[in-house]
Amino acid sequence: MSDRLMEFSRRRFIAATSLGVVASSPTLLDRSKAFASPQFPPNHAQPASPLLGSVRDLGIQFMDNPLGITGQDAATSVVLPSGDAFWIFGDTIEGPFDSIRYHDLSNSLSNTAAIVPKQQDVTRGIRQFNYLATNAGTRARQFVEYLPDEDPAKHRLWAVHGVCVGDDIYVYYHKITMHANVDVFEEFEANGMGIARARIGEYKFRRLHAPDGSTMFWKGGGPGYGVFVEAKEDGYLYLWGSFWTGMYLARTRPETIEDLTSYEYLVDGPTVDRQHVEPTWSDKYNPQAALFDSVPNEMSAAYNAYLGKYVAVHTLLRDNKIVMRTAPRITGPWSEPHLLYRPPRTSSDDIFNAGKEHPELQRHGGKVIYITYVTSTEYAPHLIEVTLA
Repeated sequence: MSDRLMEFSRRRFIAATSLGVVASSPTLLDRSKAFASPQFPPNHAQPASPLLGSVRDLGIQFMDNPLGITGQDAATSVVLPSGDAFWIFGDTIEGPFDSIRYHDLSNSLSNTAAIVPKQQDVTRGIRQFNYLATNAGTRARQFVEYLPDEDPAKHRLWAVHGVCVGDDIYVYYHKITMHANVDVFEEFEANGMGIARARIGEYKFRRLHAPDGSTMFWKGGGPGYGVFVEAKEDGYLYLWGSFWTGMYLARTRPETIEDLTSYEYLVDGPTVDRQHVEPTWSDKYNPQAALFDSVPNEMSAAYNAYLGKYVAVHTLLRDNKIVMRTAPRITGPWSEPHLLYRPPRTSSDDIFNAGKEHPELQRHGGKVIYITYVTSTEYAPHLIEVTLA
């Protein structure tokens, strides 16, 4: 697989995946070689999850703030040693705006973060939070900063997820290049995925360098790992990587998180038809080794003690469908997507993404979970409470 920049057209791949494959990408085209779970075509009526009890809409979050933030996406959360959470956001809008579509991002922060205290009643929504702010305290602070040769009018640093290791927090971020006069929701260039590190409590992040001297640990011609990270009791960190709409899995030890050569990639594993196949790891990723697809980059995958299974949550492509998959192990086999919730559309061209669970908010041993998603119209994290059957 070439390391050249991979140019994405969101409109093109959504159209291509309407039949369940990405026609211009070899990654997901040949299902006879992939070990992903069976899929429903996106336009097919999604079956409701038999694990669903009820859903309660808790509305838009984080917009009642003193810093003038009126819109942002991503909304992932990393649990801190204190039990509080480090919430990560992408492009952040300050002040009034009509729509995020075709919005000029030149003066907008590319990523922001907030500390969310554990001790609060999340059943009423997330009401207690503190954004990382500038020294003056009047504006949110972009925590993964630009380098001198990067231009905010052209480049964006989309922080997605991370993990705490000792006294440090690591955050994985996409770097993308926008095209002039083109809506970033339509087309951009994915340059790759980087890693930034900071001391917990200080949150002064430094972008780390890959072995080739660049800040891109994984280049744009393959999966960007770190979309979701989970530390497991077996001593590994498991990282989900996205490429087109397929999801891949890698792992490394916490103590070698900065060493790219320490990462192993899942290249074979159990499927519904081959449930007893043991996972196989390699020092190189396999383009045919997507565990499942139809994910628009962002998702979550965490163990749920109530179900005794791993639960993955994402939007189905960019449709108004929040879906859930389950698996006995993080390596699979993963089920087909089952519908949890259909958010209402507020416009005909509304795009839905950033669907994910926040495992630290679970209640009653995982029977009640909390999920956020973002729409292009609201452009703010929307929180729902899901009670499992």
